[in-house]
Amino acid sequence: MTVDYSLYLVTDSTMIPESSTFLRQVELAIANGATIVQLREKKLSTLDFITRAQQVHALTKAKGIPLIINDRVDVALAIDAEGVHVGQDDMPAELVRRLIGENKILGVTCSVPEEVEAVTASGIADYVGLGTVYATNTKKDVTDPEGTGPIGIRKMLQVLGRYNQSHEKKINSVAIGGINHTNADKVMYECAVDGERIDGVAVVSCIMASENAGKATSDLLKIIETTPNWASRSCIQEADIGKFVAQTHPLVHHITNNVVKNFSANVTLALGASPIMSELAAEFHEFASDIPMIALVLNLGTPTPELMSVFKTAIQVYNKYAKHIVFDPVACGATQARLQASKKLLNSGHVSVIKGNLGEIQGIWKLTSTYSESSNSGSLMRGVDSIAKLTEEKIIQIGKEVSKDFKTVVVITGKVNYIIDGDKYTKSEGGSELMGLVTGSGCSLGSTIAAFLATGADVYLSAVDAVNLYNEAGRRAAGYSSTPGSFMISFVDELYKLTH
Repeated sequence: MTVDYSLYLVTDSTMIPESSTFLRQVELAIANGATIVQLREKKLSTLDFITRAQQVHALTKAKGIPLIINDRVDVALAIDAEGVHVGQDDMPAELVRRLIGENKILGVTCSVPEEVEAVTASGIADYVGLGTVYATNTKKDVTDPEGTGPIGIRKMLQVLGRYNQSHEKKINSVAIGGINHTNADKVMYECAVDGERIDGVAVVSCIMASENAGKATSDLLKIIETTPNWASRSCIQEADIGKFVAQTHPLVHHITNNVVKNFSANVTLALGASPIMSELAAEFHEFASDIPMIALVLNLGTPTPELMSVFKTAIQVYNKYAKHIVFDPVACGATQARLQASKKLLNSGHVSVIKGNLGEIQGIWKLTSTYSESSNSGSLMRGVDSIAKLTEEKIIQIGKEVSKDFKTVVVITGKVNYIIDGDKYTKSEGGSELMGLVTGSGCSLGSTIAAFLATGADVYLSAVDAVNLYNEAGRRAAGYSSTPGSFMISFVDELYKLTH
């Protein structure tokens, strides 16, 4: 049986709007694009469950799509349903397979890579339900209450991919948990690794609780079949992006730490762009929707619970309007708290560029699907300074793995800078050792990259040109300024000269 897992409806009879009925919601979903249905009933008696299953099965058979019964093998056998789905605490999958036979669909819930490994070891499942992706009210007994996010799903897909690449019979996958119209495209796009991606999304409330289940279903189907607008690499063609910045005066919205705000603003102005310093979430929508040439610098800097909420809102708003984001995961290689803060933000949306020193990028590398503890190279940072020492080959490998997992351009700063986009990369000579003695010189590279991105130029070329220009200004300033104070002024002057 060929199964289309793309829009997997999981039922919930407790959230039906007063204007409809359970069967009506299911019928409308099936008629408007649901490709597979799972009947989940935790509180019905066996007789009532069988009756409801027969009613739903009549609807799914008429449309030619499979009906999966959650947990209850007896109910599935009683109505000859197409399959059964079990969780980690339900009947063991091996026993379910013996009971339902080889020709029925068997699905298993997995929340961590180890559970996927157990499923692939037996090789008897047809698909796995991976999640929960995001926090959800429909399922409370979850491994991670905040959700695994795309980061966690990718780690599980690595395990699944290794199995599928070496076996003729493929095990499919669907992501589940907190998925709806606002994030389904992101889930489909970001829940993927080399050679393996999810086959669909499982949803509950965004259809079952909808006042118009038919439209909710058809709209959702369009969303999951469409690449997110922020993932597009379409761009203007400019030979000299720096000069174009000075001509067009794009805006750079900074959410950054207080220590560097003044210097970042001066750097932005010297380039010919305009800085905005705002942590007022209520105005982010106006920025991103009304200003054509704008990009966001999100600097982890001094995170607080309140600022984390602001960060998350900014990412989601700028993603909504397909505007670029430069993420600077300050000192995320120094503490677990900062690494977990970076993980939450990267799970909440997509960023165009991740910029950091080697210790910071090595920290982000720990979040990738290819990282294992055996890869750990010891201490990464002392405070905000990188102390990681790796070969160039290893640095490039780490950058590539981060770039591929997060589908982003990675900028690794240091004596030599590396700008990496998937398998391609550019090396750029560093500016001057004096730059390390000026507060904000690293953070303000993010401002420069964002200014270039805001023009609409290619992401990779913008990052390369911004890094080259920034370091050229540093080298020129160091030619006649030998102390940090005078160097800082000369550096800003040289940025101005190079772009005007």
